Amino acid sequence: MRAGQRTQELLTGFGRAAIVGFAGGVACLVFKAAAERFQNLAGFGSNVVEGARAMSWPLLLTIPAVGMLLAALVAKWLVPHGPGAGFGDIMEAVSVKRGGVSMRSAVTRSLGSMCVIVTGGSIGREGPIISLAAAAGSLFGKIFRVPMKDRALLLGCGVAAGFAGAYNAPIAGAIFALEVVLGNFAMELFAPVVVASVASTLVTRWIAGDEPVYRVPVDFKLHSLAELVPYILLGVLCGFAAAGFQDAVRRAEDIFSRVRLPRWACMTVAGLLMGAVAIQFPEACGNGYAAVSEILNGTSPRLAGAEWYELVAVFLALGAVKTLATSLVVGAGASGGVFTPSLFVGAALGAAVGAVVNAFAPHAVGNYGGYALVGMGCLVAGTTRAPIMAVMVLFEMTLNYDIVLPLMLGCITASLVARSLYKYSVYDEGLAARGRTAPLGIEETVLATTRVEDVMRTSPTWVARTATYGDVVPLITASRVSAVYVCGDNMKYLGTIRIHDVIQLASLGDLGPGIIALDLATFIEPVTVDQTLTQVFDALESSDIEELPVVDPATKRLLATVARRDVMSALHVEVLQRHNLRAKFVRRDDQGTAHTDYVALPKGVEIARVPPLKAHLGITLGEAGIRTHWKLTVLFIIRPDDEGGEQRILPEAHMKLIEGDELIVLAEGEDLTKWRTAIAAP
Repeated sequence: MRAGQRTQELLTGFGRAAIVGFAGGVACLVFKAAAERFQNLAGFGSNVVEGARAMSWPLLLTIPAVGMLLAALVAKWLVPHGPGAGFGDIMEAVSVKRGGVSMRSAVTRSLGSMCVIVTGGSIGREGPIISLAAAAGSLFGKIFRVPMKDRALLLGCGVAAGFAGAYNAPIAGAIFALEVVLGNFAMELFAPVVVASVASTLVTRWIAGDEPVYRVPVDFKLHSLAELVPYILLGVLCGFAAAGFQDAVRRAEDIFSRVRLPRWACMTVAGLLMGAVAIQFPEACGNGYAAVSEILNGTSPRLAGAEWYELVAVFLALGAVKTLATSLVVGAGASGGVFTPSLFVGAALGAAVGAVVNAFAPHAVGNYGGYALVGMGCLVAGTTRAPIMAVMVLFEMTLNYDIVLPLMLGCITASLVARSLYKYSVYDEGLAARGRTAPLGIEETVLATTRVEDVMRTSPTWVARTATYGDVVPLITASRVSAVYVCGDNMKYLGTIRIHDVIQLASLGDLGPGIIALDLATFIEPVTVDQTLTQVFDALESSDIEELPVVDPATKRLLATVARRDVMSALHVEVLQRHNLRAKFVRRDDQGTAHTDYVALPKGVEIARVPPLKAHLGITLGEAGIRTHWKLTVLFIIRPDDEGGEQRILPEAHMKLIEGDELIVLAEGEDLTKWRTAIAAP
């Protein structure tokens, strides 16, 4: 691929990412504005904690329950069985590298989340915002006709845009998408994701301003190197707390799943229980933003004049209450984010540790607010297993650089501790429940997201089960294959005859008609077209054969083969981006059966589908001089037919090109770039 063509593809990719980022920023602004509007109508005002404190206890008990009931009805009526748009659905869409998330589902789920959020439910806004932005990425992938296997990148761009807009954190948004969702930092992914994240942030800052999410008036800084010890201890405690937070949510989900009540009843009960908790602890209401601000700034009425041990008790109680409230709401089935609630739990735990340390060494350490800030990052690092993102999001939300060093140490510690206690992150857990795991690293990502159908060869050499030994040997000799497959009625796969087994029998001479193909066959477990290359690689490693049969999962009919060299070729092409090393051709025989061939192309040579120049319409191929002047060899012409399909026509010099024609050409990359430049010219 020549430099000019590569530059054009990069610019196109950046343009798509910017559009997705812009859409994500708009979605963030619209959702936030609507949430604030309806939150005021629900009686909570602009500050949900202060609104809860001023509300009478009957209202505070019932309003969250009403919101949960409305969310359950939205889920029942609008998204009962449609394609999902929750974070687990986004992770799965990236993991399988197919499809995407539904915009309709994202909008309706966000409506359900809105019902819970504006009525004081303990979930975050970031969940529905990210879902909307990711759905926008999926939608634009279809509009731009991006290849199916490459749409995961646009989903990642949407996630980055939603996160960046929600927290005014473009760097953290990009890292969140790369570290949590896409699973690697390859430059091919990094650059578009950053573009989307920046575009979203520019939109939100242009409309809503450039203020940090949390205002921190106290000058947080590291007072001495000795203070690193309690910060590392805080990281350890937050690792345990992160595992406990995840376990509490999971246990709540298990409890509600076992209750024999309809979903709307479970969610209503959960809302009532949360409302009952909020009567004594109004800080449990909302996503936790207002309560965290009170902890960081020391403005909570609970903190006025309290001794250090009273502060510790209050902070620990608030962390436990927030964990309980979030578990109730999420466990009952509400769709929303847990990122901001986990920030609250971390802030409460950090403040408790800070109060203890400050009580015994008031002149050697900072205010408990600094520990609250580090605790926020540590808890997030523990639940997400993404310490880099946790450091960056806390820095960008506060714009305070002095706290970065203890934050880095605490986040790494918390992530390691939580990983040792709880197998999955808060985002991987839902994916694992569906029988999938997020791939780690670009090579594993390729293996996990490329399917057998992408690399299989659709011309297997086979014989009937009754074929004799004398029939099999010439077939192997003539076709030079390493295996012949034995099939029964309707091409049902029965076994594999390996060339090594035949060679061992060759010394015995002609075995006569008494030995049939089925006697020579060994059953090798086949793979199916929808399996991943990870599964193929595992199967190859567990056997001594170089290729596997591919069968239809329902009928076990032999369809194709997949070889070790095909898996390695896919890795070579995807990881090293050497697209010009091979070309895949599909041909059909007289019975309509498809056969696949792979042909190695010379270095720098490509096969491409391009439109003709406007100047060539209405003249013959010979007159156009495509081969002589442009150095493009036309392999065939694709022309629309009367039924809306396509017909493929072998080119002849006297054939005239017409409107709607497209050309399949063979050429060097530099010549293709010149052709595409001429097409784009006015």
